[in-house]
Amino acid sequence: MRVISGKYRGKKLISPADSSVRPTTDRIKETVFNILQARVPDARVLDLFAGSGALGIECISRGAREVVFVDSSRTSVELVRQNLKGIEGGFRVVQADFAAAIRTEKEPFDIVFVDAPYGSGLGEAAVYAVLDRGLLAADGVIAYEHSVNLPFRPERDDVVTREKIMGTVTVDFVRRKSRALVTGSFDPVTVAHVAIVEEALRQFDEVTVACLVNPDKEYMFTPEERVALAEAAFADEPRVKVLFSEDAAVDVAKRENAQALVRGLRGGEMSDYEEEMAKYNGAHGVETCFVSPDVAPEVSSTAARKALQSGDFRIVPNRAIIELKKILEHKKTKGDAHA
Repeated sequence: MRVISGKYRGKKLISPADSSVRPTTDRIKETVFNILQARVPDARVLDLFAGSGALGIECISRGAREVVFVDSSRTSVELVRQNLKGIEGGFRVVQADFAAAIRTEKEPFDIVFVDAPYGSGLGEAAVYAVLDRGLLAADGVIAYEHSVNLPFRPERDDVVTREKIMGTVTVDFVRRKSRALVTGSFDPVTVAHVAIVEEALRQFDEVTVACLVNPDKEYMFTPEERVALAEAAFADEPRVKVLFSEDAAVDVAKRENAQALVRGLRGGEMSDYEEEMAKYNGAHGVETCFVSPDVAPEVSSTAARKALQSGDFRIVPNRAIIELKKILEHKKTKGDAHA
C-alpha cells in the first residue's frame, strides 16, 4: 500500500500481518478520493475502523486539517502509529470501539470513513450513530465501505446516498439531505416563483414552498386557494412541498429543517431590504441564498393579479391555470369582488 497523492505521495504503508484486518485496496482508495478530493483540504476527518490508517493518512497527505483514527484493536492502533511515523499534521489515534469513541467527540466532521468488518452490522450501526450524534457537518459525507452483497438502504428520510460499486465492494457516500425554503405571498403563484424554485432544486435535494402572511397586504386569494394553486404548479415535482404558515420565515425554516432560505433577485441586484433580511436570517441561524432566474423582473404577484383581472393568464404557470379557473369561477359564483 502507498499514499496515492499529496505531500506524502508514494510513501509506503505497512499492511496488516494477517487477514484479521482487510485494508482498502489502492484501486478502491483511488476511486474514493477521486470523488472526495475537493472536500479533503482543511477537512476534519474521522477514520472509524481505521485498520492500517491508510484512508486517514491519505487525507493528511492531501491537506486535511485534522484526522481522528479509531480502532478497537490494539494491533491495528499500533499499525496506524507505525504508518504515521514521519507524517506531520493534526491527528489523534484512539483505541476504542466506535460507539465509545463517537460519544467523546464534540465537533462535527466533514468526512467520516466507515470500513467495518463486512456482514458484522457494525458499519450501518456506525453510520447511524454518527448521524444521530450530530457528528456529520451540514455538508459533510460518510464514505461507508461494505460488501456488494449487502446493499445499504437507509430507512430514514433525512439522508441521501450515492452508491459506487467496484467489483465485490460497494462504497456508499452518505450525506444529509439538503432542504431549502422558498417563501412569499404566492397570491397567486407565478412563472417567476416557479423559476426560483427550479433554481433552488438545482442546489438542494428538496424545497418547501411556504405561503406566508404579510399584514400590510390585501390578498386576492385565501390561504387555502394560494396553497392549492402552488400545489398545482408543482404537481409534477415530488421534491417540492407546499404549506401555509402565519409564522416568520426563519421559524418555518427551522421547523422544516431547511438549511437556507432561497430568494429571487429582481434584475439581479440585492435591495437594502433583501440585505437586511439576509442579515436577520443569518443572525437567527438560517442562511439566505439568492438566485436570479431568467424571468422578467415585472413578473410578480402584483402584476399577476392585474393581469388576471383583465383576463390574461400568461403570467401563471400552465399547470396551475385549470385550478385557477376553478377558483375564479367559484369566487364569481359567490360574488367575490376579486373574481
